[in-house]
Amino acid sequence: MRWVLAPRTTWRARRRAIAFGPGIDARTAWTMARLERHPEERAYGMRHLDGEGNAG
Repeated sequence: MRWVLAPRTTWRARRRAIAFGPGIDARTAWTMARLERHPEERAYGMRHLDGEGNAG
């Protein structure tokens, strides 16, 4: 679902996860990639990591 809604963020998250290795999960990689381009979404990103947001 994320690929359809935010393809650039998803692509960057996958690249970040590959570069980081097995120590990073998809949710963290996606949030980091999203906040890199949209720092104003920090509050949403933190809720997403805490599991309070709808992960889609």
